[in-house]
Amino acid sequence: MKQFSTVLAAGLVTLTAASAAMAEDAALEKKSIAIAVGGSISQMNKVGYAIALARKYFEQEGLTVDSTAFASGTAGLQSLVAGGADVAEGAYEHTLRMQAKGVNLTCLVAYGRYPANVLVVRKSMTDKIKTVADLKGKKIGISAPGSSTQNFVAGLMERAGVSWKEASYVSIGTGPSAVAAMKTGGELDALVNLDPAINALVDGGDAVVLSDSRTEEGTKAAFGGDYLADCLFAKTEFYKANPNTSQAIVNAMVHAMQWLKTASIDDIIKSLPPAYYKSDEKLYRESLEKNISAFQWDGFITPEASKNVLDSIAVLEPALRQTKIDFSITYDNKLIETALKKYHSPVSQ
Repeated sequence: MKQFSTVLAAGLVTLTAASAAMAEDAALEKKSIAIAVGGSISQMNKVGYAIALARKYFEQEGLTVDSTAFASGTAGLQSLVAGGADVAEGAYEHTLRMQAKGVNLTCLVAYGRYPANVLVVRKSMTDKIKTVADLKGKKIGISAPGSSTQNFVAGLMERAGVSWKEASYVSIGTGPSAVAAMKTGGELDALVNLDPAINALVDGGDAVVLSDSRTEEGTKAAFGGDYLADCLFAKTEFYKANPNTSQAIVNAMVHAMQWLKTASIDDIIKSLPPAYYKSDEKLYRESLEKNISAFQWDGFITPEASKNVLDSIAVLEPALRQTKIDFSITYDNKLIETALKKYHSPVSQ
Protein backbone atom coordinates (compact mmCIF):
# COMPACT_ATOMS: atom_id res chain seq x y z
CA MET A 1 0.00 0.00 0.00
CA LYS A 2 2.86 2.30 0.89
CA GLN A 3 4.50 1.51 -2.44
CA PHE A 4 1.25 2.29 -4.32
CA SER A 5 0.91 5.62 -2.49
CA THR A 6 4.48 6.50 -3.38
CA VAL A 7 3.88 5.67 -7.04
CA LEU A 8 0.61 7.64 -7.06
CA ALA A 9 2.26 10.64 -5.46
CA ALA A 10 5.09 10.49 -7.95
CA GLY A 11 2.55 10.29 -10.76
CA LEU A 12 0.69 13.33 -9.47
CA VAL A 13 3.95 15.29 -9.22
CA THR A 14 4.77 14.34 -12.80
CA LEU A 15 1.26 15.28 -13.99
CA THR A 16 1.41 18.61 -12.18
CA ALA A 17 4.80 19.34 -13.65
CA ALA A 18 3.55 18.43 -17.13
CA SER A 19 0.50 20.66 -16.72
CA ALA A 20 2.69 23.54 -15.61
CA ALA A 21 4.95 22.99 -18.60
CA MET A 22 1.95 22.99 -20.95
CA ALA A 23 0.64 26.20 -19.39
CA GLU A 24 4.07 27.77 -19.82
CA ASP A 25 4.21 26.63 -23.45
CA ALA A 26 0.77 28.14 -24.09
CA ALA A 27 1.69 31.47 -22.48
CA LEU A 28 0.90 34.45 -24.68
CA GLU A 29 4.01 35.93 -26.25
CA LYS A 30 2.22 39.26 -26.41
CA LYS A 31 -0.75 40.03 -24.18
CA SER A 32 -1.50 43.52 -25.49
CA ILE A 33 -2.13 43.88 -29.22
CA ALA A 34 -3.05 46.79 -31.45
CA ILE A 35 -5.60 46.13 -34.21
CA ALA A 36 -6.00 48.58 -37.10
CA VAL A 37 -9.59 48.45 -38.39
CA GLY A 38 -10.30 49.25 -42.03
CA GLY A 39 -13.34 51.52 -41.70
CA SER A 40 -16.13 51.92 -39.18
CA ILE A 41 -16.58 48.95 -36.85
CA SER A 42 -20.34 49.45 -37.05
CA GLN A 43 -20.44 48.38 -40.73
CA MET A 44 -22.23 45.12 -41.47
CA ASN A 45 -19.09 43.44 -42.83
CA LYS A 46 -17.51 43.68 -39.37
CA VAL A 47 -20.27 42.15 -37.24
CA GLY A 48 -18.17 39.15 -36.21
CA TYR A 49 -15.30 41.37 -35.08
CA ALA A 50 -17.66 43.78 -33.32
CA ILE A 51 -19.23 40.91 -31.37
CA ALA A 52 -15.83 39.57 -30.29
CA LEU A 53 -14.98 43.02 -28.95
CA ALA A 54 -18.32 43.77 -27.35
CA ARG A 55 -18.68 40.41 -25.62
CA LYS A 56 -15.07 40.60 -24.42
CA TYR A 57 -13.99 37.36 -26.06
CA PHE A 58 -10.46 38.69 -26.55
CA GLU A 59 -10.20 39.40 -22.83
CA GLN A 60 -11.37 35.84 -22.11
CA GLU A 61 -8.33 34.65 -24.05
CA GLY A 62 -6.02 36.82 -21.95
CA LEU A 63 -5.64 39.58 -24.53
CA THR A 64 -5.91 43.33 -24.17
CA VAL A 65 -6.92 44.85 -27.50
CA ASP A 66 -6.38 48.43 -28.65
CA SER A 67 -8.79 48.63 -31.61
CA THR A 68 -8.44 51.74 -33.79
CA ALA A 69 -10.70 52.49 -36.75
CA PHE A 70 -9.11 54.01 -39.84
CA ALA A 71 -10.84 55.77 -42.71
CA SER A 72 -10.44 52.81 -45.06
CA GLY A 73 -9.07 49.30 -45.42
CA THR A 74 -6.05 50.71 -47.22
CA ALA A 75 -5.28 53.05 -44.31
CA GLY A 76 -5.55 50.19 -41.83
CA LEU A 77 -3.25 48.08 -44.00
CA GLN A 78 -0.69 50.88 -44.16
CA SER A 79 -0.68 51.11 -40.36
CA LEU A 80 0.07 47.38 -40.12
CA VAL A 81 2.84 47.43 -42.72
CA ALA A 82 4.43 50.50 -41.11
CA GLY A 83 4.48 48.83 -37.70
CA GLY A 84 1.74 50.92 -36.12
CA ALA A 85 -0.39 47.82 -35.44
CA ASP A 86 0.16 44.14 -34.76
CA VAL A 87 -2.94 43.00 -36.61
CA ALA A 88 -5.26 44.56 -39.19
CA GLU A 89 -8.97 44.05 -39.76
CA GLY A 90 -9.87 44.17 -43.42
CA ALA A 91 -10.37 42.30 -46.67
CA TYR A 92 -8.55 39.01 -47.29
CA GLU A 93 -7.51 40.36 -50.70
CA HIS A 94 -4.80 42.46 -49.02
CA THR A 95 -2.81 39.30 -48.25
CA LEU A 96 -2.66 38.52 -51.97
CA ARG A 97 -1.94 42.03 -53.15
CA MET A 98 0.85 42.58 -50.62
CA GLN A 99 2.54 39.24 -51.31
CA ALA A 100 2.91 40.37 -54.91
CA LYS A 101 4.73 43.42 -53.51
CA GLY A 102 7.07 41.32 -51.40
CA VAL A 103 5.24 41.65 -48.07
CA ASN A 104 3.91 38.40 -46.62
CA LEU A 105 0.68 38.64 -44.64
CA THR A 106 -1.27 35.78 -43.09
CA CYS A 107 -5.00 35.77 -42.51
CA LEU A 108 -5.30 34.48 -38.94
CA VAL A 109 -9.07 34.11 -39.13
CA ALA A 110 -11.64 34.94 -41.79
CA TYR A 111 -15.12 35.76 -40.51
CA GLY A 112 -16.90 36.99 -43.61
CA ARG A 113 -17.72 34.54 -46.40
CA TYR A 114 -19.87 36.90 -48.48
CA PRO A 115 -18.47 40.30 -49.60
CA ALA A 116 -21.85 41.98 -48.96
CA ASN A 117 -21.28 44.48 -51.78
CA VAL A 118 -24.53 45.42 -53.50
CA LEU A 119 -24.88 47.08 -56.89
CA VAL A 120 -27.93 49.32 -57.08
CA VAL A 121 -29.33 51.46 -59.89
CA ARG A 122 -30.90 54.87 -59.43
CA LYS A 123 -34.68 54.42 -59.55
CA SER A 124 -35.04 56.89 -62.41
CA MET A 125 -32.49 54.92 -64.48
CA THR A 126 -34.04 51.46 -64.23
CA ASP A 127 -35.55 51.73 -67.71
CA LYS A 128 -32.05 52.30 -69.16
CA ILE A 129 -30.03 50.00 -66.88
CA LYS A 130 -31.66 46.58 -66.83
CA THR A 131 -28.50 44.45 -66.91
CA VAL A 132 -24.88 44.85 -65.86
CA ALA A 133 -23.90 45.31 -69.51
CA ASP A 134 -26.04 48.46 -69.55
CA LEU A 135 -23.54 50.14 -67.20
CA LYS A 136 -21.36 50.93 -70.22
CA GLY A 137 -20.87 54.70 -70.34
CA LYS A 138 -22.55 55.26 -66.97
CA LYS A 139 -21.36 56.90 -63.74
CA ILE A 140 -20.97 54.48 -60.86
CA GLY A 141 -20.43 55.43 -57.23
CA ILE A 142 -17.76 53.42 -55.37
CA SER A 143 -16.27 53.80 -51.89
CA ALA A 144 -12.75 54.50 -53.21
CA PRO A 145 -10.53 53.71 -56.23
CA GLY A 146 -9.25 50.13 -56.11
CA SER A 147 -11.65 49.26 -53.30
CA SER A 148 -13.66 46.06 -52.97
CA THR A 149 -16.70 47.99 -54.21
CA GLN A 150 -14.94 48.84 -57.46
CA ASN A 151 -13.56 45.30 -57.76
CA PHE A 152 -17.09 43.99 -57.42
CA VAL A 153 -18.67 46.04 -60.20
CA ALA A 154 -15.60 45.76 -62.46
CA GLY A 155 -15.74 41.98 -62.24
CA LEU A 156 -19.45 41.95 -62.97
CA MET A 157 -18.93 44.09 -66.06
CA GLU A 158 -16.09 41.95 -67.39
CA ARG A 159 -18.18 38.80 -66.98
CA ALA A 160 -21.02 40.56 -68.78
CA GLY A 161 -18.72 41.18 -71.75
CA VAL A 162 -18.17 44.90 -71.11
CA SER A 163 -14.82 46.38 -70.12
CA TRP A 164 -14.95 47.99 -66.69
CA LYS A 165 -13.00 50.89 -68.20
CA GLU A 166 -16.06 51.82 -70.27
CA ALA A 167 -17.78 53.26 -67.18
CA SER A 168 -16.68 56.19 -65.03
CA TYR A 169 -16.27 55.94 -61.26
CA VAL A 170 -16.95 58.46 -58.51
CA SER A 171 -15.55 58.06 -54.96
CA ILE A 172 -18.36 58.52 -52.44
CA GLY A 173 -17.18 56.65 -49.35
CA THR A 174 -19.55 54.44 -47.35
CA GLY A 175 -22.52 54.94 -45.06
CA PRO A 176 -24.22 58.36 -44.95
CA SER A 177 -21.98 59.87 -47.62
CA ALA A 178 -22.97 57.10 -50.04
CA VAL A 179 -26.66 57.62 -49.32
CA ALA A 180 -26.33 61.38 -49.80
CA ALA A 181 -24.47 60.93 -53.10
CA MET A 182 -27.35 58.93 -54.56
CA LYS A 183 -30.13 61.05 -53.11
CA THR A 184 -28.81 64.44 -54.22
CA GLY A 185 -27.70 65.94 -57.48
CA GLY A 186 -28.57 63.06 -59.80
CA GLU A 187 -24.93 62.67 -60.79
CA LEU A 188 -24.74 58.91 -60.25
CA ASP A 189 -26.46 56.31 -62.40
CA ALA A 190 -25.56 53.41 -60.13
CA LEU A 191 -23.72 52.71 -56.92
CA VAL A 192 -21.93 49.87 -55.10
CA ASN A 193 -21.93 49.92 -51.32
CA LEU A 194 -22.67 48.00 -48.12
CA ASP A 195 -25.44 48.01 -45.58
CA PRO A 196 -26.92 49.94 -43.91
CA ALA A 197 -26.46 52.41 -46.80
CA ILE A 198 -28.00 50.01 -49.35
CA ASN A 199 -31.09 49.32 -47.27
CA ALA A 200 -31.55 53.03 -46.67
CA LEU A 201 -31.54 53.71 -50.42
CA VAL A 202 -33.79 50.79 -51.36
CA ASP A 203 -36.27 51.39 -48.53
CA GLY A 204 -36.34 55.07 -49.40
CA GLY A 205 -37.30 54.30 -52.98
CA ASP A 206 -34.13 55.84 -54.38
CA ALA A 207 -32.52 52.72 -55.82
CA VAL A 208 -33.18 49.19 -57.09
CA VAL A 209 -30.86 46.20 -56.54
CA LEU A 210 -29.13 44.82 -59.65
CA SER A 211 -26.55 42.47 -58.07
CA ASP A 212 -26.32 41.38 -54.43
CA SER A 213 -23.44 39.54 -52.70
CA ARG A 214 -24.99 39.48 -49.22
CA THR A 215 -26.03 35.86 -49.70
CA GLU A 216 -24.48 32.59 -50.86
CA GLU A 217 -26.54 32.63 -54.06
CA GLY A 218 -25.62 36.23 -54.87
CA THR A 219 -21.94 35.68 -54.08
CA LYS A 220 -21.69 32.65 -56.35
CA ALA A 221 -23.51 34.51 -59.12
CA ALA A 222 -21.07 37.42 -58.83
CA PHE A 223 -17.83 35.50 -58.33
CA GLY A 224 -18.52 32.05 -59.73
CA GLY A 225 -18.10 30.29 -56.39
CA ASP A 226 -16.99 30.72 -52.78
CA TYR A 227 -15.40 33.96 -51.67
CA LEU A 228 -13.67 35.54 -48.67
CA ALA A 229 -14.37 38.94 -47.24
CA ASP A 230 -13.20 40.38 -43.92
CA CYS A 231 -10.56 38.79 -41.76
CA LEU A 232 -7.89 39.58 -39.18
CA PHE A 233 -4.45 39.42 -40.77
CA ALA A 234 -0.93 40.04 -39.57
CA LYS A 235 2.57 40.03 -40.98
CA THR A 236 3.59 36.41 -41.40
CA GLU A 237 6.65 37.08 -39.26
CA PHE A 238 4.37 38.21 -36.39
CA TYR A 239 2.29 35.05 -36.70
CA LYS A 240 5.37 32.82 -36.61
CA ALA A 241 6.94 34.68 -33.71
CA ASN A 242 3.70 34.77 -31.69
CA PRO A 243 1.91 31.45 -32.27
CA ASN A 244 0.09 31.41 -28.92
CA THR A 245 -1.04 35.01 -29.23
CA SER A 246 -2.21 34.32 -32.78
CA GLN A 247 -4.15 31.30 -31.56
CA ALA A 248 -5.78 33.38 -28.83
CA ILE A 249 -6.91 35.92 -31.44
CA VAL A 250 -8.44 33.16 -33.53
CA ASN A 251 -10.09 31.62 -30.46
CA ALA A 252 -11.85 34.90 -29.73
CA MET A 253 -13.15 35.25 -33.28
CA VAL A 254 -14.28 31.63 -33.55
CA HIS A 255 -16.04 32.06 -30.21
CA ALA A 256 -17.90 35.03 -31.73
CA MET A 257 -18.85 33.13 -34.88
CA GLN A 258 -20.08 30.15 -32.90
CA TRP A 259 -22.17 32.47 -30.73
CA LEU A 260 -23.63 34.10 -33.84
CA LYS A 261 -24.86 30.71 -35.08
CA THR A 262 -27.59 30.64 -32.43
CA ALA A 263 -27.97 34.36 -31.60
CA SER A 264 -31.17 36.20 -32.47
CA ILE A 265 -31.18 39.70 -33.91
CA ASP A 266 -32.25 40.91 -30.46
CA ASP A 267 -29.27 39.11 -28.90
CA ILE A 268 -26.91 40.84 -31.30
CA ILE A 269 -28.44 44.28 -30.79
CA LYS A 270 -28.19 43.92 -27.01
CA SER A 271 -24.53 42.95 -27.27
CA LEU A 272 -23.43 45.90 -29.40
CA PRO A 273 -22.80 49.52 -28.36
CA PRO A 274 -25.97 51.64 -28.84
CA ALA A 275 -23.96 54.08 -30.96
CA TYR A 276 -23.93 51.46 -33.74
CA TYR A 277 -27.69 51.54 -34.23
CA LYS A 278 -29.30 54.35 -32.22
CA SER A 279 -29.65 56.69 -35.21
CA ASP A 280 -32.01 54.20 -36.93
CA GLU A 281 -32.51 50.91 -35.11
CA LYS A 282 -35.10 49.65 -37.59
CA LEU A 283 -32.65 50.09 -40.47
CA TYR A 284 -29.85 48.44 -38.49
CA ARG A 285 -32.05 45.45 -37.67
CA GLU A 286 -32.99 45.03 -41.31
CA SER A 287 -29.34 45.19 -42.29
CA LEU A 288 -28.42 42.53 -39.74
CA GLU A 289 -31.15 40.24 -41.05
CA LYS A 290 -29.82 40.50 -44.60
CA ASN A 291 -26.15 40.07 -43.67
CA ILE A 292 -25.98 37.77 -40.68
CA SER A 293 -25.60 34.54 -42.67
CA ALA A 294 -22.17 35.74 -43.81
CA PHE A 295 -20.89 35.25 -40.25
CA GLN A 296 -22.71 32.04 -39.31
CA TRP A 297 -19.99 29.59 -40.30
CA ASP A 298 -16.85 27.89 -39.01
CA GLY A 299 -14.34 30.04 -40.86
CA PHE A 300 -12.47 27.47 -42.94
CA ILE A 301 -10.76 28.92 -46.02
CA THR A 302 -10.82 26.91 -49.23
CA PRO A 303 -8.40 27.12 -52.16
CA GLU A 304 -11.37 27.89 -54.42
CA ALA A 305 -12.37 30.92 -52.35
CA SER A 306 -8.78 32.22 -52.30
CA LYS A 307 -8.50 31.83 -56.07
CA ASN A 308 -11.81 33.62 -56.64
CA VAL A 309 -10.58 36.58 -54.62
CA LEU A 310 -7.40 36.75 -56.71
CA ASP A 311 -9.40 36.57 -59.93
CA SER A 312 -11.60 39.40 -58.69
CA ILE A 313 -8.86 41.86 -57.79
CA ALA A 314 -6.88 40.95 -60.92
CA VAL A 315 -9.57 42.64 -63.02
CA LEU A 316 -8.31 46.03 -61.83
CA GLU A 317 -4.73 44.80 -61.38
CA PRO A 318 -4.01 42.46 -64.33
CA ALA A 319 -0.33 42.18 -63.38
CA LEU A 320 -1.43 39.93 -60.51
CA ARG A 321 -2.29 37.23 -63.04
CA GLN A 322 1.41 36.96 -63.88
CA THR A 323 2.47 36.77 -60.22
CA LYS A 324 3.00 33.40 -58.60
CA ILE A 325 1.03 33.64 -55.34
CA ASP A 326 1.76 31.13 -52.57
CA PHE A 327 -1.73 30.83 -51.11
CA SER A 328 -0.46 28.67 -48.23
CA ILE A 329 1.23 31.74 -46.75
CA THR A 330 -1.98 33.76 -46.80
CA TYR A 331 -3.93 31.58 -44.33
CA ASP A 332 -3.62 28.65 -41.94
CA ASN A 333 -6.73 26.59 -41.17
CA LYS A 334 -4.92 24.84 -38.30
CA LEU A 335 -5.70 27.85 -36.12
CA ILE A 336 -9.41 27.44 -36.86
CA GLU A 337 -9.26 23.70 -36.19
CA THR A 338 -7.71 24.28 -32.78
CA ALA A 339 -10.18 27.02 -31.89
CA LEU A 340 -13.15 24.84 -32.82
CA LYS A 341 -12.04 22.21 -30.33
CA LYS A 342 -12.52 24.87 -27.66
CA TYR A 343 -15.64 26.55 -29.03
CA HIS A 344 -17.82 24.30 -31.10
CA SER A 345 -21.53 24.64 -31.77
CA PRO A 346 -23.48 21.60 -32.98
CA VAL A 347 -25.68 23.90 -35.03
CA SER A 348 -25.18 23.35 -38.75
CA GLN A 349 -24.05 26.22 -40.96
